[in-house]
Amino acid sequence: MRGTGKVVLIVALTGSVSALAGGSVAPAAGQPAPTRADEERRADRAHRAAAESETAAEKAARAIAEAGRLPRSADLAGANRATLPRRTLVDEVLGAQLESMGIPVAAAAPDAVLLRRATLDATGLIPSPEAVLAYVADDAPDKYERLVDSLVGSEEFAEQWAWFFGDLFRLAHQVGPVRNPFQTWIKEWLTTDRPYDDVVRDLLTGVAKAHGSVPSLAFLARSHQAKSRIVMSPDDYSIHNRLDALDQFNVDTARIFLGLNTSCISCHDGADHLEPLNQWLSERTRAEFYRQSAFLGDTRLITTWDDRSKNVVVDLVVDDLAKGYDTGDDAPFHTLSEGRFPRLEGLAYDPAFLLTGETPQPGENPRDALARMLTEHPQFARATVNLVWGKLMTVAFVEPYNGFDLSRLDRLPPGEEDPLPPRPINPELMEALAEDFRASDYSFWTLVGTIMKSEAYRLSPHWKGTWDDAWTGYYPRRFVRVMTGPELVDSIAIATGVPTEFAFGGATVERVKELTTPSDLGGRRGRGEGAEVDALMQSFFQSNRMTPAPVGNRGSILQALLMMQSGVVNRRVSGESGGRVADLLEAPTTNEHVVEELFLATLGRLPTAEEAQISGAGLAGDRRRGTENLQWALLNSPEFLLNH
Repeated sequence: MRGTGKVVLIVALTGSVSALAGGSVAPAAGQPAPTRADEERRADRAHRAAAESETAAEKAARAIAEAGRLPRSADLAGANRATLPRRTLVDEVLGAQLESMGIPVAAAAPDAVLLRRATLDATGLIPSPEAVLAYVADDAPDKYERLVDSLVGSEEFAEQWAWFFGDLFRLAHQVGPVRNPFQTWIKEWLTTDRPYDDVVRDLLTGVAKAHGSVPSLAFLARSHQAKSRIVMSPDDYSIHNRLDALDQFNVDTARIFLGLNTSCISCHDGADHLEPLNQWLSERTRAEFYRQSAFLGDTRLITTWDDRSKNVVVDLVVDDLAKGYDTGDDAPFHTLSEGRFPRLEGLAYDPAFLLTGETPQPGENPRDALARMLTEHPQFARATVNLVWGKLMTVAFVEPYNGFDLSRLDRLPPGEEDPLPPRPINPELMEALAEDFRASDYSFWTLVGTIMKSEAYRLSPHWKGTWDDAWTGYYPRRFVRVMTGPELVDSIAIATGVPTEFAFGGATVERVKELTTPSDLGGRRGRGEGAEVDALMQSFFQSNRMTPAPVGNRGSILQALLMMQSGVVNRRVSGESGGRVADLLEAPTTNEHVVEELFLATLGRLPTAEEAQISGAGLAGDRRRGTENLQWALLNSPEFLLNH
């Protein structure tokens, strides 16, 4: 088969993901449905040769024979249930709501599906065939809790969430001569479960002669505004627009840590502008925005340079020796707005917290005061919980994550109409999680574990019967999501057994998230596929980190075209790749075994009878091309591209 044959094969295998839409897979026409005994005998025959021959390529096949329990369907969930079992705080709140409203609950997801879901969410990687088989064979009642505990805090967990925060904080480039120490700093607090409020206080405070020596200052330095010209003197402050930098930092801080989009009130008062969008922001003024920026009014951001490198900017001095926030005269820095809407009022502003009007205590450093007020305010916990819930449960309480209206945090009374955008879809659960997050001393591990260990997280995406969109906020089923760019590329490498190879910091790394930023892809070596990886990742929602990360969970034509044509995929399915396809073609094994291992490695399960028949027919005529086409078709299937 040529390229069109691959498309025919992927269409023929559509039944492999029919369960994602609530359907089921039927046996081929004219054939009786196989019994469990039939499937076990067939698997034993298929893998007997593999068990006798201990080659590296067939370790997964031996594991299948030893495990004796074979996941075969994507999700053969049973009927909806009347109640939600209680496992964590999440279930206590949702369970009571679902029962009071008489909303049914989807069946629990099967073991293999849940393993893949949790592994992808926690680490951004699909599980290996050996991991799937070991987990399915484990009969211990606490195996899922142990799985989550093994994932949370792992090296791969730190990589996954450090990349998430890197996108959120827009850390786009390396800092100075050292490869982004900020990303390493994030991984450190993720692997030690440092209290998140303490982490954020570090992001907002601190001084350094070279900000690269204090990694947390990269978030502040990311906002600095400098004109694109060569620095001629270390005293040339006029290349900086400090007030623009402080305003941008103000916007980013509110967006990430408070869930507020304050961009509009940085340009004008909210009155007569924001009433149709956000009641709370419509009551805020531009002067209040300036007073929030004024918490950094004493903060200097001064570019340093190195004569030996021909005046190339390498770092920033960050200290608190400036003269305050004055829109009329910020000398020796450039005063007039250049990167933001012009500040028309030539006035000096004293700091006051946007949410409460609170000012620093006598003698308190203004940045320390901002960090204290922000992390102690209930909205900080709400915004953080909303971010993490949205990442793990697909649908956040507030969408987009910076769309909070602080005047509309509760439910609308029954029977009343609301002309403004939707309120939080489950304010009770959001508040309960926020309170639990505070009570845990802002433990990121505890927050993730509470969500992932809940029964709500474990539900099937299937729904038997009619679905009502009004139930969405009660989460009675699993909502699927499309993989992110780094998850996709790293999972393609795992499925095919052909790793990526990134030249990074004098070494070679094999996972995208071992890098620090998307810009590191430009230093690509080996296969020279950096541009292809970058393009594929961008089509799957990867930002360039110069602007806020895109919010997306929709498949697109561009994604489909790139998956079908990109060398990132096509090179790895080739028998010349030296990966899984090549190993299977060289091994003395049956076509049936080839089909089963490819399904197991790519989708985390074995094929149904119908899928095995279709795939086997593809291998019968031309084993090499059929194997390549099957691997290609599985990678292009919705079941692979979705986390379900």
